[in-house]
Amino acid sequence: MSHCTSFTMSFQDKRTLFRAMRNRGFQPENRVWVEYQSQFKKRLDIGGNTIGKLLTGMKDGIHVFFVEREEGMIPYFESDNLSPKELEKQAQVLLMSIREGYLHESVEAVKEWITNAGSNVSVSEEKSGSITSFVLTIGPSEKRVSISMDSQGKMEEKVEGVLGRSCVELTGLMEQKLCGQNQAERVWTHEYDATVEDQQIQILRLS
Repeated sequence: MSHCTSFTMSFQDKRTLFRAMRNRGFQPENRVWVEYQSQFKKRLDIGGNTIGKLLTGMKDGIHVFFVEREEGMIPYFESDNLSPKELEKQAQVLLMSIREGYLHESVEAVKEWITNAGSNVSVSEEKSGSITSFVLTIGPSEKRVSISMDSQGKMEEKVEGVLGRSCVELTGLMEQKLCGQNQAERVWTHEYDATVEDQQIQILRLS
């Protein structure tokens, strides 16, 4: 193994998030979002506070909107009909669906990048209980990237069979989408410290 990285998912890429929401049936759109102090004022359109143009969506009668912060895009859920307790329960289910869709789209982006770099790559997906996992196998050898996520959005990423700095290059795009700066905890293995020739640094171009 070259390295193992752990972090909690955060939504870093708006386009990837939009595609994930669309594929999960959230009918996403970018719209001006107005916040009200009560449902009564909302119905009458009184005293609204404009937050800005946000990525929003709706599923199962629940609205979701994302506010951009330094640490990423933070989801909020709103319902006119559910109690706060029921809304919290349903929001957790919807958030997990969005996370799974976002992870899928992120993996597909990495697959496309590897393919464009000139290597063959296959992707397998597995769901076991609350754990969702993807494995990217690159070329005919044992170069593998595996990434798993639990129901709380905690993620573990492992790179196997990739020497030197190439393992960082290989996972950089995925980590840009899945976690903010300095949020990942990485553990290096002996493969990272291996001495390789210059042409081996671009490991994706090797057969």
